[in-house]
Amino acid sequence: MSKKRKPIRPAAKSGGGKPRSRSKPSGLTELNRKLARGESVSLSPQKAEAEPLVEIAPPRRWPASTWGMIALAIGILAYSYLPTFSWIIDSWQNEPDYGHGWFVVPLALYLCYRRSDLFPGSSEKVAWQGLSLIVLAIGIRVLSRFAYADFLDAYSILPLLAGAVWCLLGLRAMLWALPAIGFLFFAIPLPFQAESALSWNLQGVATDLSTFFLRALGQPAVAEGHIVWMGEEKLMIEEACSGLRIFVGMAACAYFWAVLSDRNWSDRAVLVMTAIPAAILVNAARIVVIGLFYTQVSSAAGRHWIHDFSGYAMIAASFALLGLVSWYWQLVYKRVPIMTAKETLRGSVSHS
Repeated sequence: MSKKRKPIRPAAKSGGGKPRSRSKPSGLTELNRKLARGESVSLSPQKAEAEPLVEIAPPRRWPASTWGMIALAIGILAYSYLPTFSWIIDSWQNEPDYGHGWFVVPLALYLCYRRSDLFPGSSEKVAWQGLSLIVLAIGIRVLSRFAYADFLDAYSILPLLAGAVWCLLGLRAMLWALPAIGFLFFAIPLPFQAESALSWNLQGVATDLSTFFLRALGQPAVAEGHIVWMGEEKLMIEEACSGLRIFVGMAACAYFWAVLSDRNWSDRAVLVMTAIPAAILVNAARIVVIGLFYTQVSSAAGRHWIHDFSGYAMIAASFALLGLVSWYWQLVYKRVPIMTAKETLRGSVSHS
């Protein structure tokens, strides 16, 4: 005698007479479903939604009123920092160590242009938190006047620009513009105390390293202070030959290429740190070339020519060395391709 099955009762209704809704699948269940369908998923935790952003039209579509406001802001900035800008431009003109400053501002604008596809957009409202950086810039300016430190007044331009971008465009836009704003640091001359200390230390390193290379090439080189003796020839490693010029220039170049690189931050850090030993090595090589040339040529005109020519060749050689290091680093440490589950299964089936 067979038993009758009990009829299945309908689900109980909640208040209001509506049937109880089924519970939504958990996040892990939905993730497994996406993996089963071969979709690409992210295992990193989801971030909270940021503030709404609005898209900004490209500069060629800006109205004349916008360009007028920009020109007015630049005029006010130039007038308030007129003595500081005069000091900076005078350093670019009269000090060879900072001749690269003429290219810093155009290259900073070029960084913004090259990274325009990464621009997150502008915030809908004014971000008053950016006033904190503007207040910091004003405080640095006041401190520079009491301390008679022109370099502090110049450094206050950086937080002032960052704060202005933060107020007008938002925090995310400020973070986007921060690499270009930071690049302006290389346009500002170093403090006199830091410049003197750095030149003195670089003179000692250049003297010892060039003496070692000259001895390796069979020359009777002896170091005495910041002087290299080669028999009766005396090579004086002065401040202009310390390598500060190429050191600052290479640091700016390394920073520029690191910002444009799409590699990991660790690869960019390696590129920036390479500028220090590369500048020291190239400067020592210049002293060695000058010393070997002095042993063969005794005329003042010939020695003056090789001194000036080696200075320009040193800049080209240092940039080439930096590019070679960047190329070799990318060749050795290649990127690992990221494949979805669907691509992985497809590849395994094709190899089977």
